[in-house]
Amino acid sequence: MRIALLLIGVVFISAWHSSSEAGPSFSEAVPAPAAEGLDYRSALGDHPTSLALARAIDARLIVRETRQGQPIHVQHCRVSDGGCRARIAALSRLITEASNRAGVDPFLTAGIAVRESGLNPLAVSPVGARGVVQLNPKYRGKTVPFVYNERYREKCSRRPGACQREVIEAGLGLYEWAVARCGGDVEKGLAWYNSGHCDKRNGYASSVLRERRRLLRLAKQADPRLQAVFVD
Repeated sequence: MRIALLLIGVVFISAWHSSSEAGPSFSEAVPAPAAEGLDYRSALGDHPTSLALARAIDARLIVRETRQGQPIHVQHCRVSDGGCRARIAALSRLITEASNRAGVDPFLTAGIAVRESGLNPLAVSPVGARGVVQLNPKYRGKTVPFVYNERYREKCSRRPGACQREVIEAGLGLYEWAVARCGGDVEKGLAWYNSGHCDKRNGYASSVLRERRRLLRLAKQADPRLQAVFVD
């Protein structure tokens, strides 16, 4: 585990699309979707990591199906402009871009976001932490407008990306600092991210890594060709 997880993102991305390592320059906007009929490829192009992550998150956020077999996603993303799939597409590429820059596995970043907020940008913890990776307003979140500025947050709330670029980047900065503080140990760094201590016995690290594996499994189920690309 340890340092290896920090390098996984770089390894599999460079192995698959080294000709476009930097990837596209993502914004929070996505092509106008036909409500829940958004095709992820039309929104994300052929950027493989973002596309695989979007399909995995889509499956992860389905709570049930209609009698006609249509998926119904969690309520919190249905209120965004374009519906759940527009939000999933936007968050997937924001996570991928920020993770690529930080050299962190995007599926690990997504695992943190699922564990922290259920990928709900508007989630609020008992101590007031906000955003998909739950930044504390007294610490790392105090420099992030989405966390400390209510009016700004309200303007962002219905946008597909919900202004989460700044939140994800700040969260990854905190994660990297935590891993370094805990001697390069990923699991201890995750524990610090959650509790402020390099003690992985609280179960947080294992829950994040479990979410990461689940997302990888869902991505591979959506496209079996990914079995040889995304490493567990």
